[in-house]
Amino acid sequence: MDKQQFSSAAEAFASIVGDDAVKDAIQEEVSKTPLIDTLVRMRMQKGISQKRLAELMQCTPSKISHLESSTGDVLKLSDIKEYIQALNIGMSIVFEDNDLPAADQIRQYVFSIHEKLESLVRLAKEVDGDTEIVSKINQFYGEVLFNFLSKFESSHSKLRMVVEPGKSGGNAEVRALSGQPVEELLVSEE
Repeated sequence: MDKQQFSSAAEAFASIVGDDAVKDAIQEEVSKTPLIDTLVRMRMQKGISQKRLAELMQCTPSKISHLESSTGDVLKLSDIKEYIQALNIGMSIVFEDNDLPAADQIRQYVFSIHEKLESLVRLAKEVDGDTEIVSKINQFYGEVLFNFLSKFESSHSKLRMVVEPGKSGGNAEVRALSGQPVEELLVSEE
């Protein structure tokens, strides 16, 4: 008998019991625990069973089962770290100061993205001569730029409708609430 592949635990369980309503109920419960859902999804995407993950983590399969069926509130950071390291996935913890203005929060993300892009530049230098890798990095830079510009344009169009109601499209000058043109508000990293 061939092993059937499922995209989620909810789908697998619904298949076992033969009831799609079960899938919906499980998905509703999973939505209450997004961290655990993300962990399980990453494990499943890599095709790693709970048993194999337990071997990689040097623990019992019941620990993995307990971890994946618990609520996010009882997870320990050390367990999460071990889990994702066993999956060969990196982890970053981001603390967001919700008291900061949105512009400052966005600046932090821009600088963080810049650091990640710089790591790709370092990689391209390390593989000196491997044109395939350098070409893929260059292609990825193009994808990043395209995605950023399309999302930026979408948001900017919405802003233009707020700042200049009644005007459609065009390159109308957008001014921040301070009255300064947006270009003057851009801050470079120094």
